[in-house]
Amino acid sequence: MSVIKIVIGSTRPQRFGPAFASWIKSEVEAFTAANQGAPRFELVDLVDLGLPLLDESAPASTRNYTQEHTKRWSRIVDEADGFLFLVPEYNHGMSAALKNAVDYLFYEWNYKPTAFASYGGAAGGARAVEQLREVCGEMKIYDIRESVLVPNYWNQLDATGAFVPSADQKQAAQAMLAQLSFWTDAMKAPRESLTKKA
Repeated sequence: MSVIKIVIGSTRPQRFGPAFASWIKSEVEAFTAANQGAPRFELVDLVDLGLPLLDESAPASTRNYTQEHTKRWSRIVDEADGFLFLVPEYNHGMSAALKNAVDYLFYEWNYKPTAFASYGGAAGGARAVEQLREVCGEMKIYDIRESVLVPNYWNQLDATGAFVPSADQKQAAQAMLAQLSFWTDAMKAPRESLTKKA
């Protein structure tokens, strides 16, 4: 069974990321219940990893890691077959924590598909996603078109702070999960072939 890691890309205190992830998880549960043999989705919170600013002396392309936090992060990403990045937008860009986490590694990302669910102000995180797509290209991560954009997310929070999605957002989430699941499964064999040649 394929494994897709859902990465919460925010680490700031009192962040929206966990509430957003909770909604995404509910969409994943609905998707997997309706699709036998769907990939397994696992949540990864960058807060739990505690990655400092990149502190490896050798480039990630050497895969010569010396820090235990890097080795742990390497194992998490290496065992994934695909990714779903939950992307906040800060000042027209992705969060520093997410960019830092991506930069720690290289080969572990290669030849795997990814999708993006983003949030922010009026643009809904679109500008952060565009930056992240460029970075993913360099990392040989294959991004899919289907995504979720949530503008002005604070207008969709209930009294408890839970996110209340619109029908369009739920539909977009299901379309994204379908495409991400398909390509995650479809790329496993080619990735093994490409990895052997690298």
